[in-house]
Order: sequence, then structure tokens, then C-alpha cells
Amino acid sequence: MIKVVFFDFGGVMADEGWVNGLTDIAHHHGFLPHKFFDDACDVLWSTGYMYGRADEATFWEKLGERYDFKMSVDEMRNVIFGRFSMRPKVIELIQRVNAAGYRTAILSDQTNWLEEFDDRFGFFKLFDRVFNSYEMGIGKKMPEVFPLVCKEMGIEPQEALFVDDNEGHIERAKSCGLNTVYFIDVDEGIKEIEKLINL
Repeated sequence: MIKVVFFDFGGVMADEGWVNGLTDIAHHHGFLPHKFFDDACDVLWSTGYMYGRADEATFWEKLGERYDFKMSVDEMRNVIFGRFSMRPKVIELIQRVNAAGYRTAILSDQTNWLEEFDDRFGFFKLFDRVFNSYEMGIGKKMPEVFPLVCKEMGIEPQEALFVDDNEGHIERAKSCGLNTVYFIDVDEGIKEIEKLINL
């Protein structure tokens, strides 16, 4: 029986601002969008910024060693932040999940930005716990994160439902025994969640 629902942030609760924002920055500069995205991700992981082992200034400095930016860091941040639009239908779903007696948590591969998003949108209050790779030092690329967060919530993996838009994360969660929803379409994803927890 499912007791806890874990929600991803970007791509589930909000539009995927990281991808969309980097694409916009690439177009503005005339960079190849796919290459720029791959390079930004490489810097994100290789510096350890994703896991809180480097700060944001280091991320932009290292990315700036690969690209000649015409925009300031603040301007690029604003482009990315502006693409993280909250999805009202998902927020309403989370409220209904809570009202039905389930516990909820965020499980996100995010940096210090997640707290800034909360300052802007105020969604942490909807959740019992917030698990963020920047704070935990591990993320969803590592299978061990899934039993870890289940243990933190006091449940067995089979008592968890994990909702994410990344197929790799979904497969790793499944391999650890969690129930999953591969969240690609908002309306279809919500229907699948409702069905799994009899909402």
C-alpha cells in the first residue's frame, strides 16, 4: 500500500526551466543548443555543484571558460528562472494527495536554486520533507538515493510512489522497488497518479 508520494520539481511540478532556459540562452548567443546544454550539464556535474560541493559562482566561471557570453550571469539566471513556471494542476493534485491522508515529499536533483524557487512560489509548505541533491550530496543518478529517502520517511520502497519526468530516474527507482509514474504529459500523469492511489 502506498503511503508516501515523492514528486520531482522541474518537469513535474514546474516546466523544465533548466532545459528551456539554456536553449533560450544558446539561441541568443548563436550557440548550438544541444552542445551548450550538454556542456552546461557537464560543468554542473563535474564541478560537483549539483551535490553542493561547489558554489554557483564556480559553475558560471567554469562554463564561462568554454563560452564567450554577451549576457551577464544575472541575465542568464533570470532567463532560466523565468522558464520554471509552476503547474497549477499539479499543485492542486498535491493538495488533494495531502488531503487524502498520504504524506508527500520533493525528491529533486537541484542546486541552491530550489530554495530560491520556494521563496518565489512558496511550495515547500505543501510537503512533509524536501530532499534535494544539493543538500544531500547524492542524487537520482545514484540508485542508493531511493532506499535512503524511503528510510528517511519511515517506509519500505514498495510503499512509495515516485513521480519524475526522467526515464533513467524512473528505471533506477523501479529497480529499488518503488512504484513509479513516468510523468510526460500533465493530464495523463495526473490521471495515472490518481488511479494508483485511488484518489
